[in-house]
Amino acid sequence: MAASLCLTIAHAQTFLDHLQNDDKSSGQVSVKQSEDISNLVNGSGKSKEQGSKQEATRPSEDRSRQESRQRESRSESRQRDYDREQGSSAEDEARDKARRERERKAREAARAKKMQEFEQNTDASSSRKKLMSNSKRAKGYRIQVFAGGNTRADRAKAQEMGALVKTKFPGHPVYVHFYSPRWCCRFGNFRNQEAATKLLKKVKKDGFKNACVIKTAITVNK
Repeated sequence: MAASLCLTIAHAQTFLDHLQNDDKSSGQVSVKQSEDISNLVNGSGKSKEQGSKQEATRPSEDRSRQESRQRESRSESRQRDYDREQGSSAEDEARDKARRERERKAREAARAKKMQEFEQNTDASSSRKKLMSNSKRAKGYRIQVFAGGNTRADRAKAQEMGALVKTKFPGHPVYVHFYSPRWCCRFGNFRNQEAATKLLKKVKKDGFKNACVIKTAITVNK
């Protein structure tokens, strides 16, 4: 149908051109047609101009939309970065607060431990001074329950064993000393080996499998 319409318009245009031809051998024919028909037959110049203007303005509108989307994208990106920074700041502050609390508790625990050690050492020193004033050194025997190396861990183990011996055999004095080259834990002051050996059997039954009798200087009452 479109092809038929184009063919009809072409014939009409050819016919109008023929009529408007100035032929000297025939009479002159004047044909007037409305602007709408002329635009229909010949095409409108204004339409072409409008189409050109629309085509010219379309890239500008596309660029404007693209720039608008880019601005929105940058704004959203900045907002996300801001939210992320705010979240990170809150997390960092919480971690710092927890760290400061842990350090404060550690300092308080260290101070409490030092005070306890000071009080224990003071009491032990007073006891030793009192004992030394009423005692003297002599040859004898002690039961050794631990003999380690010369490290801090060995010292801590010797002290641990000494505390355990005090609970199991409260009637005997406990000695945790560094007998070169090792830390040892010994207890008791026995004048003869038979008394030390007799108690040694009970000590081993109570879990001190490596216990033994050691000949050494002991402290006895005057």
